[in-house]
Amino acid sequence: MKSNPMINSFRFLAILTFVILHAVPGHGQQLIPQPSELAYAEGRFTITPETVIVPHESDDLAGYLNDHIERVCGFRLQTVPHTPETNYISLRRGGHLGNEAYTLSIEPEHIIIRGGDRGGVFYGLQTLFQLLPPEVYGQSVASAPQPLTLDAVSVKDSPRYAYRGAMLDVSRTFFDKQAVMQYLDWMSRHKLNKFHWHLTDDNGWRIEIKKYPELTAKGAWRGPGEVLPPSYGSGQRRYGGYYSQDDIREIVRYAAFRNIEVIPEINLPGHALALTASYPETFCRTTDDPDPNGNGVTGNVLCAAREENFEMIRDIIHEVAELFPSHYLHLGSDEVSTRYWKKCPHCQALMKKQGMKSPQEIFSYFVLRLEKIAHEEGKRCMFWDEASATNGLSAGTVISGWHDLKACTETVDRGLPVIVMPASYCYIDMKQNAFDRGHTWAWLVDTRRVYALDPASVTASAEKSKLVRGVEGALWAELLDHPDRIAEYQAYPRLCALAEVGWSRPEVRDWNDFYVRLTGTHLARLDAMGIGFHLFAPEIKYDHGVISAASLPHATIRYTADDTDPTAGSPRYTAPIRDTLPERYRFRAFYGNAHSPVVPPAATFDTVLHASSRRTLTFPLSRYTDRNGIWYLTVTPGDPETVINRLDVTGPDTTYAIIRNGQKANPFSPLRLYIDNRNKSADLILTISNNSSAANPVSFSFRPSPCIEPKTTITSSLPFSSRFPSQRLTDYNLTSYSRSSRACKKGDYIQYTFAEPVSCRAIVIQTGIPNVTRYIVTQGTVAYSTDGTHFTDCGPLDDSGSATFCPEQPVKAVRINILGDNGEAIVALQDLHILPKLEPLPQNTSR
Repeated sequence: MKSNPMINSFRFLAILTFVILHAVPGHGQQLIPQPSELAYAEGRFTITPETVIVPHESDDLAGYLNDHIERVCGFRLQTVPHTPETNYISLRRGGHLGNEAYTLSIEPEHIIIRGGDRGGVFYGLQTLFQLLPPEVYGQSVASAPQPLTLDAVSVKDSPRYAYRGAMLDVSRTFFDKQAVMQYLDWMSRHKLNKFHWHLTDDNGWRIEIKKYPELTAKGAWRGPGEVLPPSYGSGQRRYGGYYSQDDIREIVRYAAFRNIEVIPEINLPGHALALTASYPETFCRTTDDPDPNGNGVTGNVLCAAREENFEMIRDIIHEVAELFPSHYLHLGSDEVSTRYWKKCPHCQALMKKQGMKSPQEIFSYFVLRLEKIAHEEGKRCMFWDEASATNGLSAGTVISGWHDLKACTETVDRGLPVIVMPASYCYIDMKQNAFDRGHTWAWLVDTRRVYALDPASVTASAEKSKLVRGVEGALWAELLDHPDRIAEYQAYPRLCALAEVGWSRPEVRDWNDFYVRLTGTHLARLDAMGIGFHLFAPEIKYDHGVISAASLPHATIRYTADDTDPTAGSPRYTAPIRDTLPERYRFRAFYGNAHSPVVPPAATFDTVLHASSRRTLTFPLSRYTDRNGIWYLTVTPGDPETVINRLDVTGPDTTYAIIRNGQKANPFSPLRLYIDNRNKSADLILTISNNSSAANPVSFSFRPSPCIEPKTTITSSLPFSSRFPSQRLTDYNLTSYSRSSRACKKGDYIQYTFAEPVSCRAIVIQTGIPNVTRYIVTQGTVAYSTDGTHFTDCGPLDDSGSATFCPEQPVKAVRINILGDNGEAIVALQDLHILPKLEPLPQNTSR
């Protein structure tokens, strides 16, 4: 299979640079984020037991530096008050440097770090640590004393933006105190300085409020018998937790030492189910709307006409303000349904009294009252971008621009400061790869996509550009319930890319250079920090009976051929594999604590589309497919504004169109190709447009379907939504799904009946939205029948609403029996994944 020579050349360059950087420690620009100025010089400085630290105004950082030196050198350095003539490390402040700016000078006589403030000294230390061996980030001390020699270098550096943030949602998935502190430490290593802590939402209230103890006694927990139902895979058990006020103080101190400002978010007036469920009187009680948001959450908006609610909010904000020294409180205000207020007589009376014409004006009224309360507590406000259209907001109120870049532009046009965090660049709960776990609604947000963000593109006005305060990456936690360490996997290396977006000047930023620095040295640092990061996917190619694999140097590729995902104990790939059934294989790369997504073999072609361009490509099907049957064509562009204008099959025996009128390229929804004797010698002609203003890398992959698709009918006790009908359960589009139009209950069932009994090796049943642990069947069992009448029980669905069974006889029907409600307004269902029986593995699979 062909691939793009430019991309292959770059991969070779990355590998070559990796080798060079490891062979000559200290040389090459290995730093992340990229500094403003860096120059190597002649000479070296050696850290020995006789070296001393002169902390000057930074006594608290001397011990921090010593901890790191001890890990690498096996000894600690003496701290002295006065600067000797030579052999010292000096930590100074001043020198006409700005906030967080620093200089680092390594010369044969000394190391001098000078910061514009304490934050600058701290960041100078982070740069110094990146020039040391990766063991500097470990937890153990060197076993024997050993001097360390560093090349002479001069660094002058300062941040592009003052706000470089990371948000962590602890409501949907709870992270304990130690996990949060570890997250903060990793942030600080990358010069990220704002921790946006999403403490409350529909699925859990996570901060102790002493005046309202029910918020954590009830609102911090979900499960059977709790005021909050199970959700996001929490299962039929009590799940949750919260931070005591002492925990909060400890975390805030820990963050401050690392130059991180903690900005708490109390999400109001919507996303407040944890509050309204704990104190039901706070909700508009007259609504009969079963699902006003269309997202399965009811009762999650505070009544705007109940004055006691604002007194409660005042009390909550008072306690929160005392815990957090930050000047800012984030008060949410996103995705607020106004339908409750429309049906509430008290809110209608409020509208009449205030002269309001629509419930949307109640939202503005609520936002302004939140802002006023925060100001009375000496705090400024942050809101999500829905609030930016509110007339009368203070000029100091900051907007989190999450919808898209347009929302950020509209914010600065209104004269309000903005944090640039559009979901299609900065929501790091999105998939990084088509085979990863993660959301898809904001597109595929991989490391390259994050790096492509240019906050300055929000406005061309020099004056308005001052309102662009910085950037933030958001890690929402709906899908962080499993597998273990997925939060780390989702966050890194995407936060490495975001750190460089926020810190480094545009003229020193380049994706290819960043990729070389990241894969050449920084992944080793992440591993030493103990981060279970996302390793870039290996290239697994299939070419007419031969499977080959390649990954980054120092990564190990492992594979399986038994329908399980590869683990660190799976067979190691050492040579090409000969097999004409590539669909039986799964591959994954491993590197220390990290691993890649699971990847199937595919015939691939890579190219780059020029900015604002249109191109026609020809794929000879005989080159990319090698047998009859269903094949998947996946088109993975680097930008969501990529359109497949037309897709045709043209050959001597057949000509037909698959796409006539254009559709967006979707990496999560493969195009299905039916290969038979008439078209296997034909060409696939694809016309594709890049509608973005930047070059756009695009990957095309062909692979045989791993499933069989028998004709199936659906019967169920559940009524189905007209927008998500039951026919979606039989279209074998593995990205589509069906929804019920009511909540499920005990006694409900869904049955898949095949036209003819199906002989297969396994059947996979999945409930909920594909790749999302939402609207799943939380209480249910699976059964199958060989005659369509008598059923054999296969056991319960797991906590993710899934099950797999391997029938020994042909199957006529599969049935999901629901044993209770799922705590949601609806239930979602998917196609069955039916895996065919395969020939035995070849005896000698290596070439």
